[in-house]
Amino acid sequence: MEIDCGNRVLGKGGYATVFEGVWGVNRRPVAVKRVFLHAEGTRQEEEALRKLDHPNVVKLFHAESGIVLRLFALELCQASLERLFLKEEDPRKYCGPMPAPAQVLYQLATGLDYIHKMKLVHRDLKPENVLIWVDSKADNKVLMKWSGFGLCEPVDESGSYDVTEIKGTLNYLAPEILKLKILKDNGQRNIPELQRATVKSDVFGEGLIFGYFLSHGKHPFGSEHPEVQSNIINQNPVNVEKIHSQYSQELILKMLADEPENRISSSDVVDYLEKLRNQTETL
Repeated sequence: MEIDCGNRVLGKGGYATVFEGVWGVNRRPVAVKRVFLHAEGTRQEEEALRKLDHPNVVKLFHAESGIVLRLFALELCQASLERLFLKEEDPRKYCGPMPAPAQVLYQLATGLDYIHKMKLVHRDLKPENVLIWVDSKADNKVLMKWSGFGLCEPVDESGSYDVTEIKGTLNYLAPEILKLKILKDNGQRNIPELQRATVKSDVFGEGLIFGYFLSHGKHPFGSEHPEVQSNIINQNPVNVEKIHSQYSQELILKMLADEPENRISSSDVVDYLEKLRNQTETL
């Protein structure tokens, strides 16, 4: 075995536990993600990470199997985004370096645009799946990285894919996915026009994360679970107006458009942020 899994737990999910560990003959520090061999999403995540190579996507260095477990040696990051907004007294709170807000958004935007250009849809964008990587050898250079590819799916040339099951974190689902879930929960199974979704659902999730970050940890659609989902469906982003920058509000509202066809694309988000940078506007 090339991966040595330590005892310090970095995080837990539905099907996986992430430990701090080391990998290879050089004993490189890594995050070791441990999943059961046949756990849901294991194959999709590995296939996606092997395909992706971008500064703003977490890197997979190596994968190997034991008798019942599959181990991934992943880039070791300092924290996930939600830890930035924990209370001051919480020992898990991240207090390390961060890029300027405009850089945070731009890095995440270029990462997601790259994922979509590689003909993949993430399907589980949320603050827990945004990682903060710090290079202590390069004057604390900080990169934001997308992670959590267990629900990742390939898309066709138009950027669409079949929705066979509704998965992901409910408060971070696009309205078209939430509406489909409600219909399916009410027993409506054969709805051909609703059985396909597009990468625009990721753009909605990214818009939620942008709003969450710029409002210091507030979900754009509210604070309570039922309220958030109801507000998403009814297009009521109650917290977006609390974001100080007009330019950021404008961008986020374009990303949170109710209908996918009215929502901007991931490449449009990058273009918008590049124009702002060229105009030296601040977020």
